[in-house]
Amino acid sequence: MLAACSAATAAPPAPQQQAQAHTPTVRWLKPNEVAPHGHAPGAKHRLVSSLSDGSKVYALVLAEGDDVPTALLELAKTESIHAAHFVAIGGVRGPEVGWFDPQRHEFKAMQLAEQAEVLTLSGDIAIGADNAAVVHAHAVFGLSDGTAWGGHVIGAAASPTLEVFVTTYPTALYKRPRPDGIQLIDPGMDSPMSH
Repeated sequence: MLAACSAATAAPPAPQQQAQAHTPTVRWLKPNEVAPHGHAPGAKHRLVSSLSDGSKVYALVLAEGDDVPTALLELAKTESIHAAHFVAIGGVRGPEVGWFDPQRHEFKAMQLAEQAEVLTLSGDIAIGADNAAVVHAHAVFGLSDGTAWGGHVIGAAASPTLEVFVTTYPTALYKRPRPDGIQLIDPGMDSPMSH
């Protein structure tokens, strides 16, 4: 009985050393350099709902190592998606995010060489100036010490998986390029050539 009481009143263990610093590798990219550039051979999708207004909902599940933006772009191409939004949760390794510097007209691309939880990932798909689908995603990642880190998603490898729900719409949305190279959705555009 005395041993149990002693254990219950013992001092808590000493605090662990300060958590490792999350220092990203940094590079600068022009807007046209942040397009999906990876591979996603294990990504699989399934239509889970078709609504009477023409909207559809897909479940997209990425396998270990699949690049997140690439998997979304491949889904858009395969299913001829012209307007959509998506949300996702899961895990990734080596996430690279960007922050757009309006003075430089470039993205400060920052990559962490570690595992992260996807606390939230959301974005849209629309048609760009070249009449091809453009994926625009932002994410917040949870790191091993409980801190959050995120931005514009440039790349990330699913680890072990990422579960994405993509809702498509029957009316196409088009992106208008700006002088700084960024393409933004313009609800007034009827086609990629309209001004």
